[in-house]
Amino acid sequence: MIKSLKTDEIKTKEDVYKYLSAYLQEAIEVSCRKCRDEDNFTYPSWSEFQAYQLGMQKAYSKVLDLFPKP
Repeated sequence: MIKSLKTDEIKTKEDVYKYLSAYLQEAIEVSCRKCRDEDNFTYPSWSEFQAYQLGMQKAYSKVLDLFPKP
């Protein structure tokens, strides 16, 4: 789990980038797991659920690409 942005450990701009990058990576991984979860295949609107998850992954990835690479 990712620590809070309000902790004393986050002091520099680079720390914020690292924190947000880790948060977005975790959100992408959670969305990927939801896409592969077998229980979700039973949804009557599975295709819409899948499209939503893929859209979220793409949005998170685009925001992640805005951050400078270490």
